[in-house]
Amino acid sequence: MKFVIESEPDGTVGFTVLGDDGQVLATGRPSPDKGSALAAVGELMHGGGDACIEDRTEATGPPRPPGDTTEIGGGDMSAIGRSGIPPV
Repeated sequence: MKFVIESEPDGTVGFTVLGDDGQVLATGRPSPDKGSALAAVGELMHGGGDACIEDRTEATGPPRPPGDTTEIGGGDMSAIGRSGIPPV
């Protein structure tokens, strides 16, 4: 996986997260400058390990009320593996 930082035509700086196969995994919102874009990338790299997965897929049973979500992992992503991204 890698982060690609690019200048946009409007003068902002954006980034894209690419998988090992070159597929786009995510696109970051535009930042006013390169430093802000790098800070956002750093936040993703460091904060990603604390993220949980919110499952919003459709269940096969009765529909759930709006806002009813299920969190998987609860902040401990070690149960599903590491990203392999080195710390910044």
